[in-house]
This record gives sequence, structure tokens and C-alpha cells, in this order.
Amino acid sequence: MKKPTLRIRLIRSFLLLLTPLALFLFYENYYAIKVVREEVSQSTSQVLGIHIAQIDRTLEEITHNLLRQIIAPDSQSAYLAMASLPETNGDYTLAKIKVHNELVAGSSAFENFFSFFAYSAEKDDFVFSRSSYTDTLHLKMMLGEYLKENRQAFGEWTVLQQGEEGYLVRAAKANNGVDIGAVLRLDDLIVPLRRLDYGDRWEAILLDAAGRPLTRSDLSKETMTAANHKIRANPLAYQVFKSDEDGIDYLLVSTSFQQAPLRLAAMIPEKSLLQQLPFFQRVIYLIPVGAILVFFFYSQYLRRMLFGPMNSLILGMRRVIRGDLEIGVKEAKTEELNFLITTFNYMVSQISHLKINVYEEMLKAQQSEFKHLQAQINPHFYLNSLNIINSLSTLGENELIKKITEHLAEYFRFITRSHRDTIPLDEELRHIRNYLEIQLVRFPEKLTYEIEVQEPLARTPILPLMLQPFVENAVIHGMEEGSTPFHIQITVRPVQEGQNRLEVIIRDNGRGFPPETMARFNRKEFGDGTGTHMGVWNVFRRLHMVFGDEAEVSFMQADPKGAVVRLILPARGALHEAGEEEDV
Repeated sequence: MKKPTLRIRLIRSFLLLLTPLALFLFYENYYAIKVVREEVSQSTSQVLGIHIAQIDRTLEEITHNLLRQIIAPDSQSAYLAMASLPETNGDYTLAKIKVHNELVAGSSAFENFFSFFAYSAEKDDFVFSRSSYTDTLHLKMMLGEYLKENRQAFGEWTVLQQGEEGYLVRAAKANNGVDIGAVLRLDDLIVPLRRLDYGDRWEAILLDAAGRPLTRSDLSKETMTAANHKIRANPLAYQVFKSDEDGIDYLLVSTSFQQAPLRLAAMIPEKSLLQQLPFFQRVIYLIPVGAILVFFFYSQYLRRMLFGPMNSLILGMRRVIRGDLEIGVKEAKTEELNFLITTFNYMVSQISHLKINVYEEMLKAQQSEFKHLQAQINPHFYLNSLNIINSLSTLGENELIKKITEHLAEYFRFITRSHRDTIPLDEELRHIRNYLEIQLVRFPEKLTYEIEVQEPLARTPILPLMLQPFVENAVIHGMEEGSTPFHIQITVRPVQEGQNRLEVIIRDNGRGFPPETMARFNRKEFGDGTGTHMGVWNVFRRLHMVFGDEAEVSFMQADPKGAVVRLILPARGALHEAGEEEDV
């Protein structure tokens, strides 16, 4: 299982420290908003209560004023004249003037008051303290219908609607023919409240007993309906609701009147309230931004002071694992990491020197092994050559002894010079001719050979004793008893033009390879160099040490019979014959 990196662990630690702080700030902000809501709701409720108490006192004083007008003797005579005299009588007109003056005098004592009125039901005639023709025309239409249906000795305050305007009306019977009363426009009752500063979109609204709005409002019908449901569900506590139309959160506070069937509600946008807490309002937005900035600068600091040097050190270690020792990690700015990097650079330098020393020792060991392998090839032919000369001397074959002695001298001269790294191809082929000529003395009727090589290839450098072991094995293991001569053919030719490689094919018409032996040879299983196939193992081992995969050796059966050895060799340039000496 892959372990988490140091970067991940540090990020986790940072988040573990930052998260509680962020949660605490969010909680503080939430708590502050809650406190503001409660304080503002209480304050608004108190303001509404004070305003309603003032309106209730005004309504009560208006009621007392109506009672005084009913029982005052001068007023009684005027109301009696309005009820009994015809409209064409001058005293009727004087009575209306007197009633009008009394009503105007009474209305001047009240602020934001609309009008007193006196009404003769028989004559359908009104007297108003208000002189505006438009206002009195609307009042006549509204009050006429109401008073015809609701004549009481002393009625309650009642809400009436005339068009888009709402009115609060109270009427009483002055005598059997005349009613007097007072009218207040509902919008005038909340004018003082609208002077309060709760923001741009706050609203003070008068509601009836059913929760329906009675005063004008800029809020939509849907928002007012939602506020109505909230108030009816919980009329005593403050509430917060979100308008679906404009998406604004409102704080809703409401209080009831004592003298009238009304409820006064205030709807204040929460945004206006939170302006009183600018710090906490901004904190909720600055917390994530601040956290991101802190995390960014913290990660940059860690990258520069810790992760950068650590990554350089890790990359250096990976390059060392791949075998690249030509590196140097830049020093860090902290004492601890700088010590690690300096120690690592020193260790890499030591490993590089050690590797060079080991490599040099390996080269020396390979050269020693190479010379040993070459030396292993030399003794093979000695004993057989001596036996041939001994036999020929017994028979008195002086010419053959002379011939074989010359070939043996050339053969041994080549052996004494086989310590060289490379030799020309034609020199290896002359050595093979000397060997085969000696064998022809032994088998004059049993052996023939043929060597074909193109002149440009004759000077190609090859390893000493690279082809002779295959020819020797062919003679030893491939020659059969019978009348057919054993024939060896050696062909040297370039593989393909431009590839700088040559192909050497050694073919015979003898027994061929046993199938098991050929399969093992093609699998490069030649033994450990001490058995029957020591010569083949030596050749393959030296080719691999010098050329690696550039050289190829393959074994196959000849058609119709016999064995074929095929070698593919690099055709490299000049010979390295330093130290070569001619023997006399």
C-alpha cells in the first residue's frame, strides 16, 4: 500500500488547524446575526408599541371629543336644528355653520387627523371639518352607505375601504336624526413610522383582523400574502422569511392596537440590519477568501523551503537508481535539508569513484579471462601434430615431414601471436589452411576443403582463433568412415550493403549435428567451458565479451546432409596490433 507523501500530511495538518477556526468564525457570525435580529426585533416592537400607544390615545381622545359634542348644550341645539328644520330654512344653514365650526375646532387638536363629520340621514346631508371638495366627495360616498346600514348609539372603530384608500371610522348618534363621527386615513397613521431609518426597502403596514394589508406598500401581493401567513401563524414573536419574488430576507415584527381592530407590522430587510455589523457581515465572505490566500502562501512557502529541496533530492535519488551518477543537487536554505543534500552529494561522488574503480577492476578481470580463454585453445593440436611427425619419420616420408613441419611452424607462429586483441581475417584463414593441410597428411584421401573470401573483406579485423575451433570440431566430429571424401567449405561475404557486417559460413558434408546438440547450441547452452564443446564455448564467450549482441552464431543442418555454422560479425575498422612482433 502506497504511503501518503509529506506534502499530503502537511496539507491535512493545515486543514485540521484551519477548519476549527473557520467554523468558529462562522458560528460567531451566525451568533452575531441572531443577536442583531433579537435586538432589532425588540427595539422595533418597542417603537411600534410606542407609536400604537400614541394612536390609541389619539383614538380615545377623539372618542371623548365626540361625546363632549353630543352632550354639549350648544351642540345639541345645532344638531336638533339640522334634524328638524328644512334645508331651505336659514336657521338650518346657520346650524350647519355652527356644527362645522365646532368640528373644525375639535379636529385642530389632533395631528394627522383626517376629518370629523355630522350627517343628517333624512336629508342625506353631510357637514365635514375638512374643506377639500375631492376628499369630502369620497367621504360622502363611503359614509353614506355605511351610516344607512349601521346606525348605533355609539359604534366601534371600523375599517372602511374607498378605492385604494383605507379609513378608520367611528360614528355615534347625536339625536334621532343626526349622526356625528370621526374619520382617520390609515396611511396618515403610519406617517411618523415611515420617517424611521431601517433602510430603503423597509415597510410599515396596517393589517386588519384577518391579516389583510390596509395601507399602500411597494411590496408585491405574493410577499404580503407570505407575511400574512407568518403573522397569523405566530403573531407574537419576530420571524424571518424570504420573499420568493425578490429573494430578500425580511425580519417581520407586528403589534396589535387596543382601540381599533388593527395590527401594525414592520418588515425590515435583513441586509439593512446587518449594516450595523459591518465587520461580521464581511467576515462570512472573507473567511473562505482568507483561508485560500493563507493556504496559497503557506503552500508556496513550504514548496520553496521544504518541498523544492525534497523533490530535488528525490529526483537525484531516482537518477542514481537508474545509474546516472553525474548529478549534483542544489543546496537548500535550511540547515537540516542542506546537511542531507550535502551528504547525498558526497555519497554519490564516492559511489561514482567506487564504480569507476570497480569497472576498471572488471575490465582487468575480463582481459585476464579473455587471455585465459585464448590460452585454452592453444594446446588442442599439439599432441596430434607430434604423433603425425613421429609416424612419418618411421615411414621415411621426408617430403611429407618437411611439408607438415612448415605448416606446423606457421601454425605455432600464429599461436604465439594470439595474445593480440584482433587480427586480419586472411591471417585467421591462413591459420585454418595450415591446420587443414596438416590434417590432409593424416587423411590424404578422406579430406578436401575450399575457402572463398572477397578481397576487400580479407583485411577485416576479427578476434584470434574465432573460426578455427569450428573447423577443428567439423574434422573431429563430422568425418565419417566410407569412400566419400569429407569436404569443408568456408565462405565469407558481406551481409547487406551499408550494414557494415560480414557473414562467415562453415559448411561440411559429414554427420551433421545431433538434434539435441543443435537445439542446445541454438539456445546458447554450451556448458561451462570444461567439457567436450570447450572450443565453441570459448568462441561464444569471447564474442559476447567483445561485441555483445552485435555478433550472432547459429547452427543448422546442411542439405542433403552435414552441418552448417553461420557467424554474423561486425566489420570494424583499423586493426589494433600494437605490440605485434614478427617471429623468425
